[in-house]
Amino acid sequence: MATYDERIYVIGATEKTGSVVLDELVQSGANVTVLVRSPEKVRHANAVNIVQGDYDDLITFFQTISGHTRLFIVMSNFAGSYETEISLSKIAYAAGVKQIVHLTGLQLPWRNWNITHAHRQAEQSISSIPNRGSFVSLRPTNFISNHLMTLDTIKNENVILDSADPDEPQEWISPNDVGRVAARILLDPVEIHGDAGYELIGDVKTPSERAAILSAVLDRPISYKQIPAHELYEKFIEAGLTHYGALWFSSYRNPQTIPTRSLPILLGRPIETWDVWARRNKNAFQKPEES
Repeated sequence: MATYDERIYVIGATEKTGSVVLDELVQSGANVTVLVRSPEKVRHANAVNIVQGDYDDLITFFQTISGHTRLFIVMSNFAGSYETEISLSKIAYAAGVKQIVHLTGLQLPWRNWNITHAHRQAEQSISSIPNRGSFVSLRPTNFISNHLMTLDTIKNENVILDSADPDEPQEWISPNDVGRVAARILLDPVEIHGDAGYELIGDVKTPSERAAILSAVLDRPISYKQIPAHELYEKFIEAGLTHYGALWFSSYRNPQTIPTRSLPILLGRPIETWDVWARRNKNAFQKPEES
């Protein structure tokens, strides 16, 4: 692991993955700085250096990145953030940062999916920065926690909705696993990971298997209901997703779903399976009278 005299800068520390990265880094004793809009949302506020500012506040970042050796970047605004990620990376390398760990997305065929195309543009542009330091890309598949976006149907109707066939294998990854991988890379010597790009696919479960797991965890029958992709798309639009986000969540399918065999190596432990994640988040799916 890296020596603790290194300073690690985290952008996205209040995001679902960034907060896990922060947890892991603080537990390790690392010297951490976070750039956040809302300091009150930062976990471990007494153990980190907090800089208040927006992601695209390049002046604040420029003024505070000096002296740091590592940078972690995660942004939730998929298509609109890649230019900011590139600018932040250029500033960081120029300031002497030795390693950037960037949370991006699966590498899919050129321009097939806008939601991953923006990630790919950022990754390619950052990789092309002259005289840069190490650049590590993390490419997770669908987060298991995406199920929290459709809590109402599970809580109120005891139904999981999707457009996939009931027995269609689907790939998932726990945000806890993604955050732990990122933190371990940030704490490892830079030369171990170099310019690696890691695809992160954890558990593979069918819709029917997901329903069975939730049934066992919640101790009530949860069924799977397949609906047309366009109906699922409209539900995500109503929930506030963009066109590209709703399109992805309602229709993405990987015909070659294979777990990442190296993931437990990167984690230093077994993966967090769908079953384990569901039990960890049981309360989120319970009805008020069950809590």
